[in-house]
Amino acid sequence: MAKVLTEEQVRHFKEKGWVKVEQAYPREEALKVQEFLWSELAKRGVHKDDPSSWTEPVVRLGDYVDPVTDGLNSDRLTGAIEDLLGDGRWQLGHQRENAMWGGFIINFGPEVPGGWHYDGSHFRHYLDSWEQGLLLVCLFSEVRPGGSGTLVAEGSHRIVAKMLEKHPEGIGLGEAIRECNQHPWLAELVSRNKPSSNDIYSDAPSDDRTAKKQHLAKFMNTTYEDPDGYSLRVVETTGGPGDLVLCHPFLYHAPSDNELGVPRFMCNRVAPTRERMNFNRDNPEDYSVVEQMIRESLGLKDGEKCDWARKEA
Repeated sequence: MAKVLTEEQVRHFKEKGWVKVEQAYPREEALKVQEFLWSELAKRGVHKDDPSSWTEPVVRLGDYVDPVTDGLNSDRLTGAIEDLLGDGRWQLGHQRENAMWGGFIINFGPEVPGGWHYDGSHFRHYLDSWEQGLLLVCLFSEVRPGGSGTLVAEGSHRIVAKMLEKHPEGIGLGEAIRECNQHPWLAELVSRNKPSSNDIYSDAPSDDRTAKKQHLAKFMNTTYEDPDGYSLRVVETTGGPGDLVLCHPFLYHAPSDNELGVPRFMCNRVAPTRERMNFNRDNPEDYSVVEQMIRESLGLKDGEKCDWARKEA
């Protein structure tokens, strides 16, 4: 039984591959972190009270083990994560102090570079990989429509699962993304921008922002019904300080342009599990929500055995 998420939220996650958790950690703690990040930005010559110093569209800050982040490690945060990964299966669990927070991204805009991808450049990808568990998009500022909210490709986790099923030997992230991008819907989605050099995360900025926006609108306003029986659509996530967007580890996502000129503060974290995912548990009730979703992506019915097994060199 879920501790934090409602039945409706769990259903949304299962269908779409993401869900927003409001006030996963206290708003006042999120704002403390935002102020801390402004102090770090000031060391780089980027000042809160001087918009003329906001010359870069994106500033990335590193990882921190600092008391200012301790207030983010709430029971509500842990409960929401474990509702999807399984009770006690998240590596960090209820750790309160000295928990590292990082991957801070501050978007000033207006045109933010970056392309469609799913995460995991630090490990070799298998269907049962433990290294990511979930992607956490953690907000420390108000993010309104047009304010550079993370774009998510609802349903895309199914495309990635089917691709990984074909690679029990594992696959690198770059190769995995290129293979997934052969799906007709993804192929058209990513066609607007061509990768810059060999960086799988970076798309070359479009010279025609209007055309780029029109291209994206097609995928936000129209739902694609895949022949395998699931839907695909692009959504811009929004929220406020303290809100959290939980994403399936296979979910495609991308940055969006900041049209409002209000700095957006967020960070990306992962929630690695203690063990590899298991698609053949003795008790069906022991499957995590993420494991259930991967089984469904493979077309497995309740009680049906999964024949997939990783093959490591």
